[in-house]
Amino acid sequence: MSRHASISRPYAPLLADMFGRERELADARDLFSSSRLVTLTGPGGVGKTSLAAAMSSTVERAFREGTRFVELGALRSSDTVAETVATNLGLSALPTMDAEEQLRRHVADRSLLLVLDNCEHVLPGCRRLVSSLLTVSSELRVLTTSREPLRIRGERVIVVRPLSVPPKDRHLTVGELRDYPAVAMLEARAKAVNDQFEITERDRSAVAELVARLDGMPLAIELAAARLRSLPVHELLDRINDRFALLNRGDLTATPHHHSLDALVQWSYDLCSPDEQLLWARLAAFSGSPALEGIRAVCGFEPLEGTKLLDSLDGLVSKSILLPELTRGEMRYRILETLRDFALERAQGSEDHARARRAHVEYYRTWATQTAKSFFGPGQVDSIQRLESDFTNIEMAFSGLLQDPGRSRDALELGSSLRFFWITGHLREGKRWLNRALATDRTESVERGNALWAAASVAALHGELPSAQRFLKEAREIARSVGDPRLAAHIATWTGQTALTSGDLEAAREAFETAYKVHVDLSDAEGRMMTLFLLGFVRSALGDHQGASDACQEAISLSESLGETWGRSYALWVLAFDAWTRQGLDVAGELAKQSLELKREFRDDLGTALVVNLLAGIALDNHDPKKAAQLLGIVEALWTLLDTETKAFGPVLASRYEAITRAAQERLGKAAFQRAYEAGRRLEPGRQMSLALGGAAAAEKGQASAVSGSDLLTPRERQVASLLAEGLSNRAIATRLVLSQRTVEVHVEHILSKLGFRSRTEAGVWAAQALQGKE
Repeated sequence: MSRHASISRPYAPLLADMFGRERELADARDLFSSSRLVTLTGPGGVGKTSLAAAMSSTVERAFREGTRFVELGALRSSDTVAETVATNLGLSALPTMDAEEQLRRHVADRSLLLVLDNCEHVLPGCRRLVSSLLTVSSELRVLTTSREPLRIRGERVIVVRPLSVPPKDRHLTVGELRDYPAVAMLEARAKAVNDQFEITERDRSAVAELVARLDGMPLAIELAAARLRSLPVHELLDRINDRFALLNRGDLTATPHHHSLDALVQWSYDLCSPDEQLLWARLAAFSGSPALEGIRAVCGFEPLEGTKLLDSLDGLVSKSILLPELTRGEMRYRILETLRDFALERAQGSEDHARARRAHVEYYRTWATQTAKSFFGPGQVDSIQRLESDFTNIEMAFSGLLQDPGRSRDALELGSSLRFFWITGHLREGKRWLNRALATDRTESVERGNALWAAASVAALHGELPSAQRFLKEAREIARSVGDPRLAAHIATWTGQTALTSGDLEAAREAFETAYKVHVDLSDAEGRMMTLFLLGFVRSALGDHQGASDACQEAISLSESLGETWGRSYALWVLAFDAWTRQGLDVAGELAKQSLELKREFRDDLGTALVVNLLAGIALDNHDPKKAAQLLGIVEALWTLLDTETKAFGPVLASRYEAITRAAQERLGKAAFQRAYEAGRRLEPGRQMSLALGGAAAAEKGQASAVSGSDLLTPRERQVASLLAEGLSNRAIATRLVLSQRTVEVHVEHILSKLGFRSRTEAGVWAAQALQGKE
C-alpha cells in the first residue's frame, strides 16, 4: 500500500488549519523519538482528532509503512477493538487465529504509526491491544486520542486545551483579535460558509465575547461558524445562552457524537460513573476554576463525602471534564461553561442542586467578608489575587444573596467587603455591585452605612463627586442613628477624600485628623492606615512637609507591624510626591520605585497610575522629556482601563499633570511628544513596569519594542514560558526540565510578575507569539 495514501481519514486537516497548535505539531517528531505511545487527552470537542490527524501527517515520512488512522467512536464493546483495527489495516479474518494475534504478527516487522481515535469508551480493549502490540515491535509507534489516558507504562500524555481567547479586560483592535487562535478559527470557518463574513470594528467586541462564551472549543466554534451563514455575530451572541439547541448542525460525515454539541457532551456524561455524574451536577453551582477547598465546602455532602468526593473529582479530571490548573501553588479545577450549562440544565429544580447553591453562596460570602476583616495583615497579595481568580464565583454568590429577600444585609456586607478589590482597579464593577445592593435594602443599619461609604469611595475615585457626597450624607445620618463610632470614623475619612477631590484642602485635613483620632481610639488598623497616607498627602499639598513625613512614617511603621504592604505602597508614594515638590529628585525617584514595586504585586492599576504620573514629573525635571512623554502615555492607558482620570483625585494632582504634559510638549515639540506618548500608551503591562522602573536605556528599549518582553526573563524563565505556551502543567514542566515542581512554581510566579500578567493563560498566549524562534 502506498505510504502517501495510508491515512484513512478523508478529512485530515491541512497544517495551516491547525489554529494555535503550531508548537504541538513542531514537537511531534520529538515526541515519538522519546516515547512509543503518545495520548492526546482533553474534553470532547477540543480538537484531539484533528490534532492527531495533523500530527500523523507531520511525522508520516519517518515510518516506512506510513500511518493508519482508526476511528473507534462507533464501537460499543471493548471486545471488538482488535477486530476493528485489523479490518482497518486490511487484514482478513482467519478462523484459526484471533484478531489480536493477527495484528501482533502484522506489526512485528513494520515501521508504522498507528492512530487510535476516540478510545475513552473502550479503554480496556485499547489498553490490552496497545500493550500487546508494543511488546512485539520496536518500530511501532501508537498515537491515541481519549478523554482519559490509557495508563500504560511509558505513555506520554499531552493535554489538549481549548484555543486561546481574548482576555475580557482588554480593548483589542481587529488585527490584535486575529492573533488569538479561537478568533482566527471562527473567522476562517465563517468565511468558508459565507464569503461576505468579515470581522469589523463594529462587531469586534461581540466576536471576542462569542469565542469566550464558547470556551475556545473548536467544535463549538465550528458549529457557531455554520450559524454565521445566516445570522450576524450580535444575533448569534444574543442566542448563545441556548447553545445546545442552537449549535446542532455539525459535520454529518463525522461520528454521531460530533453531530451536535449536545450529543458530544451527552457522550462524555454517559462515560461517567454515577458519583462522577452527581459531582458534575453539583459543580454547576460554580463558574470558572474553583479550588479544592471550595469544592469540598460546596459539593462534599452525602453521598460524596471524604474520599468519595476526591475519587469522583479525580475521575472527572481523568475524563477531561475538569481541567486542572496550578495557580500560585494552589490547584484549581476549570469547568468549561459548555459543560457547566449541560449539568445546569439537568440539575436545576432539584433539591441537591439547591443545597449546593446555598453552600456556594455561604462559602464565598464568608470567605470574602473574613478576607476584608484581615486584609491589613500578611497575605494581602494572595487575597487580591484570589479575589481575581474567584471573582465570577463571588459574583454568583452576590446575585444569590440579592435574590433572597432575607439576605439583603448580607449582600450589602459582601459588596462593601470587596472595597480593596474595587479600588485597586475594578471601579466599574464596584459601582454596579454597590448600587444594586443599596437599591435592594434601604433600612438603616451598620451594613448599609458601610456600603454607603464604600460606594462613596468608588464614586469619588471614579470622578463622580456629587454621588460620593450624597452617599456620605446618608451614611452620616445612619451613623448618628445607630450610634456606631467606627462607622462614623470611616465616613469622616472618605469625607476628607471628597473634600480633597473638590480642592478644599483645609476641610480635608480637618476631616482626616478627626477620623484618625477615632481610628486610633478604636484600634482600627484599616481606618488608621487609610487615613494616615491621605493626611500625609494633604499636609504636603498645604506645605507642611514635616507633618506629611510624620504621617507617612507612622503609616510605614504601622505597615511593618501588621505585615502588610498595600498601605505602605501609598505612604511611599506620598513621601515621593513630597520629595518631588521640594525638588529632591533622587530621593523622590527611589521612593516612587519602591512604591511601584509593591504595587506590581497587587496589580493595583489605580495606584500604579498615580506613581507613574509622579515618575513622569521626575523624568521631566531630570531633563528627559521623552521618557516623561512615554510615562504619560502609560498613565493614559491605565486611566482608560479604569474609566477614570487624574481630575478625579483633585486639582492638586490634575494641575501638576497638566503642567508636566505642557512642558514635555514644549521641549519635544508636539509631533515628537505624540510619538513618545503613543509608544508608552501601547506598551504591554510588563514593559510598562520596565520603562517606569528603568533608566534611559530601559526607556529606549520600551519605545523600540512594545510587543516583546522576553528580555525581562532569564533563559530558564523563557524555557518555562515556552512550555506554558504548550499548555503544560507545572508538574509536566518540572518533568520536562528535570526540576522540582516548587522551582517551576517560583519561575511561573516570576514570569507573571515581570510581564504583568494575571494568569498562566495570558503568559502562555504571550509566549506562543513572543518566543517563536528564540529557544
